[in-house]
Amino acid sequence: MRVVAIAGARDGVGKSTLAANLALSLLKETRGRVLVLDMDVESCGDIVSLLGMDATPPKTLADFAPHFSQMTSGHLRGYIGAHPAGIGVLPLATPDRVGEVGAEHVGRLLELLSPLCDYIVADCGVGVNDLNVKLLEQSAGLFVVSTPDISALKHTRRFLDRLQRLQFPKELMKVVLNRHVAKGGVPLDLVSRSLGRKVFVALSEDAATVQPASLEGKPFVWHAPRATLSRMLDKLVQTLVEGQHLEKMARVARPQGVSGIGKTGRIGNLSEAQVDELATYQKKRGSKAKDVKQVEPRTAIKMLLHKRMVEVIDLKKMDGDDEVLRERVTETVNRLVDEVGSSITDRGERQRVVKEVIDEALGLGPLEDFLEDDRVTEIMVNRADQIYVEMDGKLTLTKASFTDDAQLLGVIERIVAPIGRRIDEKSPMVDARLKDGSRVNAVIPPLALDGPSITIRKFAREPFVVKDLVRFGTFTPEVADFLRACVQARLNILISGGTGTGKTTLLNVMSSFIPLDDRIVTVEDSAELQLKQPHVVRMETRPPNIEGEGAVTIRDLVRNSLRMRPDRIVVGECRGSEAVDMLQAMNTGHDGSLTTIHSNSPRDCLARLETLVMFAGLELPSRAIREQIGSAIQIIVQLSRLSDGSRRVTQISEITGMEGQVITLQDIFTFKQEGVDENGKVIGRFLATGFVPRFVKELEALGIALPQGIFATKASGVPRGRR
Repeated sequence: MRVVAIAGARDGVGKSTLAANLALSLLKETRGRVLVLDMDVESCGDIVSLLGMDATPPKTLADFAPHFSQMTSGHLRGYIGAHPAGIGVLPLATPDRVGEVGAEHVGRLLELLSPLCDYIVADCGVGVNDLNVKLLEQSAGLFVVSTPDISALKHTRRFLDRLQRLQFPKELMKVVLNRHVAKGGVPLDLVSRSLGRKVFVALSEDAATVQPASLEGKPFVWHAPRATLSRMLDKLVQTLVEGQHLEKMARVARPQGVSGIGKTGRIGNLSEAQVDELATYQKKRGSKAKDVKQVEPRTAIKMLLHKRMVEVIDLKKMDGDDEVLRERVTETVNRLVDEVGSSITDRGERQRVVKEVIDEALGLGPLEDFLEDDRVTEIMVNRADQIYVEMDGKLTLTKASFTDDAQLLGVIERIVAPIGRRIDEKSPMVDARLKDGSRVNAVIPPLALDGPSITIRKFAREPFVVKDLVRFGTFTPEVADFLRACVQARLNILISGGTGTGKTTLLNVMSSFIPLDDRIVTVEDSAELQLKQPHVVRMETRPPNIEGEGAVTIRDLVRNSLRMRPDRIVVGECRGSEAVDMLQAMNTGHDGSLTTIHSNSPRDCLARLETLVMFAGLELPSRAIREQIGSAIQIIVQLSRLSDGSRRVTQISEITGMEGQVITLQDIFTFKQEGVDENGKVIGRFLATGFVPRFVKELEALGIALPQGIFATKASGVPRGRR
């Protein structure tokens, strides 16, 4: 079965007339089973009128659409109207029932019609809609009808461009110029230039043939078979059938994908000149693949598209918002695909290639899809052809890859440039962030031996709130209430954990407990915190410039924050000498401060904090440092990442003072793992140790109530976290 689609950019160009007459010509030429399918949403019923079937209209798609799932081809046969000339007729619906037929019905309809028809001529109506797009995906060819007037040609050009943006290959679309005047009319070459493609066939203006036939409700090829226009249409059908144009177009619509490297040494359908062009481009970009024929065919086509695109448009000089810019680039790439990517015959594959080229030009290339996927929490690019992601707590090697090192390096530069960072041989490492706050670390050669490397710690589109962490099993509602009380009581809290345990996420959630009327100053290496309070001042470190000067460190910012009249100081992470300034702030009236630190347990946390203070070079005795720590910090919250990838608060401890040279700790809550289930998920419980913190009376004095019995020795929930 071959589906021939007839469409137009606007009404009045003669598409319905062409559809009805083309069906009869196909019947005469092939003696096959031909059906006219009316899919014109805006002017449904025109086909019935043109065929003179108004008196006894046939059943419509709307009549049996509710029963599609139960129908067979035999059932459908009884619904098809029969025209006296021998063609079948199936209208869409009466005007009041158009909405009853959806795009989901089209595929099933064609499946049912397949054993009943050799050819289907479908009137697809005007413009693009869900119904005709679905039909076009299954069609052997699309004939776009236009008239030679300026307005129709402009509309047709926009219509053809839109179809290309929807990734319908150029070879699938043929222009039929209707009502053409050979002498004194618009020359065909001018029409072709206006449309940006050649006219497939021009049908003469012949009102003397068309109008009487229409008035009598008979197609003109039946009413006046010897007329010039009728003979032209018969010749067109003969050309389509004998020249196997529909078969060739059907192969475009039903693809073979991208071909491999043939014995001729060509990549897909790239010419020898294109292969040489690509080899020169690779050498210029410094790609490691010296032999272009070693490049995977799909990648080769993308590289050539990228080269041609850069030659046609200068992205750096293009103004406008992101959507306008992407639309302009999309139009350019679609035109280039017709020149370069002739081996991409599949609409879906073509769409993917175009998207990937545009993502490489304007976004982060193959990383875009992972950034859009909410299940992905971390992206790790080891080298251009090896990308891992963390999904549901597990690391997975993906099939995605960058075209080459040059493209990967371009993505890194695109990330760091907007925030004033740089990366080059003198400064081959950089910490940066994306627009959504996601944390980025990049390393390039000579430090990265296998090529540029990127690690992206994704942030959720909407910042996690306490309910999310309870749902993930990070802690229980009782523990959340306790942490909220600690923040509201202005206790100094240290969040401890290893890499990837969720310290920043928990810090963000706990920061949300700070009252709205407090002035908050945040200090971070890369701004990641997403506080919702109105009175927030955010500060971020700055690396040295190209002369090695102008660096601003965390310690500089912590010192400066003390002069900014903060009610709360929130430091993204203590990892150096800034620890001493943070402790001094906590000990000198800046209560309620929050920060994080890398360590594996509350006891290790204290030891690491002591080491960081020593980095300041103050040569303080150990006891003095420990006394500072013991008096500055009240609560340590320990986070761990368990075997199933979930993040849990495993300990909440209070610093109770000093015993000799040792800071004393007392656990308030702990997490006890009891095993794993059949899916490998950790099973465990949060336990209250029975210890009542010393600051409970302070909470009561401040009017902060805790659930009764919260500190009693008992299990608190059996969460099965998913994060």
